[in-house]
Amino acid sequence: MKRGDLILVDACIIIEAHHTGTWTALHKGFALETVETCIVEAQTGKANRINQQILDSDLRKCFQNIYAVTELERAMHAANFDGEMPALDAGELDLWIHALQRNDVWFLCGPDRASMKFGCQAGQKDKLVSLEQALSRLNIGAANLKAHYQERWLSDVKVKFTLGLH
Repeated sequence: MKRGDLILVDACIIIEAHHTGTWTALHKGFALETVETCIVEAQTGKANRINQQILDSDLRKCFQNIYAVTELERAMHAANFDGEMPALDAGELDLWIHALQRNDVWFLCGPDRASMKFGCQAGQKDKLVSLEQALSRLNIGAANLKAHYQERWLSDVKVKFTLGLH
């Protein structure tokens, strides 16, 4: 992953980057994309832990694209899914539904264990990146990130899922 690459981000990444003051560097350093559900969650959903509200119009300007996943896409994903559907929140699920339809080069950044497990099971382990890793590519220090936004956490999660130690 390098500066300017496409990164799909979930609501928690939006929130944490705002909390840590790294949002401007993140959205200016990479081509960020997300789904509509994550935008809503970042501002109003149960995942919202932002101390001050982000203006919708200001947030939307930071993204190269924001996709609206349709009910048909959700139904097709469920019908094509082999096994039990993962326990992902609505934003994470929509982000993965969108990501798995893409044919270009992308990375996905999110701190949720269930989402990362789903990514590994879907054969996308190499596309999973931590917020810390993204910021380090921009030469931004990330000493104040919570553990599940750090590279060590994501690396441990990937190893455990690969070895079946989840």
